[in-house]
Amino acid sequence: MYIVRRTTEEDLGNIVRLSELWSSENITYGLAPNAISDLLPKLDGYFFVADKDGQIVGYIFATTHVSEGTAVIPQGKKFLEIDEVYVHPDYRTDGIGHKLVDHLLDEARSYGITRSVVYSASKQWDKIVGFYEKHGFKMWFVQMYK
Repeated sequence: MYIVRRTTEEDLGNIVRLSELWSSENITYGLAPNAISDLLPKLDGYFFVADKDGQIVGYIFATTHVSEGTAVIPQGKKFLEIDEVYVHPDYRTDGIGHKLVDHLLDEARSYGITRSVVYSASKQWDKIVGFYEKHGFKMWFVQMYK
């Protein structure tokens, strides 16, 4: 059984290992693994893990911002930016990523934050877009390279 819970300092070593695995998959442009020192300040914010019988199989963290005024978020409005979501490859078909995102968005709503953004450098952009559309996200812009 999976539970989504707030991340603790004791979880950080496992999250670093998941981050290293993510980087080794080579599915995201420019991804560098997280270090514990980079993750420690995130513990007080929106940072959750998916725990399966004591094993960390996924994580999500986000930061809050105040809009300077964009095409989709009015100036002065607080919003959540999803920074990272990762689920171990062996558990990706179990809906854990969706549970992590739902939990994060529910937590933000409990603090009055109703707007969210996510950016992705995934090489599997079509899967990522479909994943977030299931959570009500809409396309804002596209950036490409050659």
